[in-house]
Amino acid sequence: MRSFSWLSSLSPQASAIGTELGQAKFRVINVTPFCLYLVLAWYFKWQAVPVSVVIGAVGYIAYAVIWVAVVRFSILNTTLRRTLATILDQALPALGMYLAGFLAGLVAWVPTLGAIGNGLRFGTRYTWLSSAVCGPLMGAAFYFSPDWQTIPGVATGIVLINVLVPLYVVVLVKRMEQDKQAFEQRAAHFEEATKHDHLTGLLNRAGFADVFDELFKSGAEQREMSAVLLLDLDGFKAINDGCGHAAGDEILKAVAMSLSACVRISDKVARLGGDEFGILLRHVTNEKNVELVAEKILNAMREIAVPRHDLRLGASIGICVLPDPDLHTYDDVLKAADRLMYEAKAAGKHQFRSLAA
Repeated sequence: MRSFSWLSSLSPQASAIGTELGQAKFRVINVTPFCLYLVLAWYFKWQAVPVSVVIGAVGYIAYAVIWVAVVRFSILNTTLRRTLATILDQALPALGMYLAGFLAGLVAWVPTLGAIGNGLRFGTRYTWLSSAVCGPLMGAAFYFSPDWQTIPGVATGIVLINVLVPLYVVVLVKRMEQDKQAFEQRAAHFEEATKHDHLTGLLNRAGFADVFDELFKSGAEQREMSAVLLLDLDGFKAINDGCGHAAGDEILKAVAMSLSACVRISDKVARLGGDEFGILLRHVTNEKNVELVAEKILNAMREIAVPRHDLRLGASIGICVLPDPDLHTYDDVLKAADRLMYEAKAAGKHQFRSLAA
């Protein structure tokens, strides 16, 4: 885990080099088991090891080691380097299949891993290139090899594995990534929906609480003046009871639109439940500006059309200006604003009461 966190701290270019370097080092690892088998076969006299096989193994090791240096010192541009490596990852094993015959069956999986590694690390186009190169070259190696000509079915199977398996893997991984993206989008949409009121589209109580969490976590309430307005509609119950819930819902929608129009885009408006609304004003310059917003809201409530001429809609507002030495949490602020709102309501409704900073 330490190595991955180290790579993530690098610049994008350095991270890309690190990824490519990992693929280059993996080539060295790929050929190690085969070389170990050759040593053991020679030492214990399990079978004859032709000189051509030894030369081929040494040549592949040389290529793998040299390529580590090519990547580390950024020799050639990135696209050319990766394209050339992708071709060599298929061409050299194909040559080995021709030179080593059946003995090369021990490393028949090397082209597959190379194609998968290049595809997953650098993009699917490198896997398609690998398959396009592998098919003809590997097929030609088997066709001209005296050993593999005796078992054409096995030879064909090896070619198909090296061509089709990498394509299947990268397509499957891409599909899994798409499914993961779709799931994350659905989860984000669901989470967003749980923080909004379905009727008005405003934030709900949970969404409003999240806004405060961000405010307090960032410490912004200690650095800037902000204000919380808690609003309760006056006369809404009579409208809802006398005109029906459908009319009440339309009033709530109209209130939501009016409140949003009274504040800036950067401010937050929420329906906290029933006919109670909350507003967070950020970057406030002084208390007077907050009171002007409250007056604007009260005037906007008067202008909302109601279904019956004998009914009236108004609002009582409680205002807390932050920072305040006694208000440290969302609950503290809401309780203080709620108390002020009921003071405004008790004093005759359709007015506001403020707790200044």
